[in-house]
Formats: sequence, C-alpha cells, structure tokens
Amino acid sequence: MKNTNFYQNGSIFLKGLLMGICDVIPGISGGTIAFITGIYTRLITAIKNFSPQLAKSVFKYFANPNRENNQSLKENIANLDLSFLIVLGIGIFSAIAAGVRVLSFLLDKYLVYTISFFIGLILTSSKIIYDHIETHRMQDVFFGFLGILLGISLSLAIPLKITPTYAYVFLGGFLAVSAMFLPGISGAFILLIMGLYEFIIGIVRDLPSGFTYFLIFLAGALLGAFTISRFITFLFQKDKNKTLYVLLGLVVGSLNTPVRKIIQSEEYFTVLRIVLIVAMFALGIISVWFINRVKQERRSVSGSEKLP
Repeated sequence: MKNTNFYQNGSIFLKGLLMGICDVIPGISGGTIAFITGIYTRLITAIKNFSPQLAKSVFKYFANPNRENNQSLKENIANLDLSFLIVLGIGIFSAIAAGVRVLSFLLDKYLVYTISFFIGLILTSSKIIYDHIETHRMQDVFFGFLGILLGISLSLAIPLKITPTYAYVFLGGFLAVSAMFLPGISGAFILLIMGLYEFIIGIVRDLPSGFTYFLIFLAGALLGAFTISRFITFLFQKDKNKTLYVLLGLVVGSLNTPVRKIIQSEEYFTVLRIVLIVAMFALGIISVWFINRVKQERRSVSGSEKLP
C-alpha cells in the first residue's frame, strides 16, 4: 500500500514538474499538460471544491466545535483532494523556481531568439483551441474576430515596459492562473501581453528582494483559481464554441506584443541572425506540434479527459 501511494505521488509530482516547466514558457499551457497527462478533470474539481460551503463549515466549527460541525468540516476537507493538490503544487513550484533562472538568462542575453521561440509556441498553440471548436458557423466566427480586435487593443493599450503597481501585479496573478482551465493559453502568455512577464521572472529569481510583490501575485492567482474555474465552466456550458472562438482570436491578436518586442529591439539583424530567428520560430512550432500529437494519441486511447 505504501509503495502504491509512493508511486502515485511520484507520478503526480512529475506531472506537476511538467506543468511548472510549461507555465513559465509563453505558449504552452500548464492546463494543456494537465489535459495530456489525465489530471485536468481532477484538478479543476479539486479547486472548485474550495467553496463557500467549506468556509461556512470552518466558521461554524470554530464558533461551536461540536460533533455535528466537526463531521461537516471533515467531509468538506475530504472533498478537497488536498494530498493531490499539495504534491502537484510542490512539483509545479519546483519547476518554476528552476525554470525562471534559465529564462531570465535567455531573456537577458538572447532576447530576440527567445521571443521568436515564444511566437512559434503561441501561434501554433492556437491550433489547440481551434481543434476543440465543434462547429464553425458564421455567428461563432464573428466572436473570433471580436477576440482578435480585443487582443490587438490590449497589446496596443499596454506599453511594452511598465512600472508595476501592487494592484496591477495582483490583476496579473488573477488573469495568469486562467491557464489551468483554458486550452492553448498559458499564464506566461497573459503576463507577456500585460508587460509583466520579465518582471515576475525577476521577482521569482530574486525572491527575498521582491517577496511582497510575490505574495500579492500569489494572492491574485489564488483568487483567480477559485473564481475563474467556475466562470470558465459556466461559459463552456453556456456556449462552448463562441467562448473558444473568442479565446482563439485573443491569442492571435495579442501576438502583436512579442512581435513588437523583436521589431523595437536594438539588435542589428544580420543574415545569420535572421536565419537563427526563423530556426527558433520553427522550433517553437515543432514543440507544440509534438505536445499536441501526444495529447491526441492519449485521447484516442482513453478518451477520458474532456473540457468542462
């Protein structure tokens, strides 16, 4: 029994590592990895179980710790799947802690090549969203164009370099966590179009000096997880196709931000550099293609994981 639990927790930890690695790379969604590895439904259910009923049972127990309130609290806690979330979370944060140091170096020394790789990831990831759209009626496609306009507007409205405030960092954490629940969109991509990506990478790399910002970002992420899991589930149940088309348009339109970063960089573009930029762009495309192929093969075998 102990060996079984050890292997199960080890498997969950490794899946968390994969999610964490992808969560720091704009274009590959940690939620997509959860989908591929078969824990997507369990993850979203576990987070949704942090409900008002749980808060109510905690309050009632501390106000009157009798047997009935104690039993109610135990039942609500049992529904949380805490061991799963803790082990998965350790894996995710371990990968993020290691990954941000590598990415910080790459963004500092090889900005244009790194951004080119991100563009390939993001552009190809849009196919993941498209593959989940079941019908392509004109009224649904119209929402895709609205998403493109929204994405372009956001990327133009937000400057490439900003001075982050506590409120803006909180909002970044809130929006970035949507990656857990949306196919094809990563939290790192949201931070990229908000102009917060390099800032948050720097905070995590040098945590002691930016600990306050980190706590504010984490608070936003936690609130976002509890809120957006329900909101996204509602939207998918209300009209899945229109929701996915808006997301698809948002991804395509927001590509304006990383493209602007390359155009406005101060690097001199020689023939060799252009070749390397194209190569990194192609590598990004191949990476997402490979991940998407693994996901499709897994679904063809099990067919168990579905979007809300």
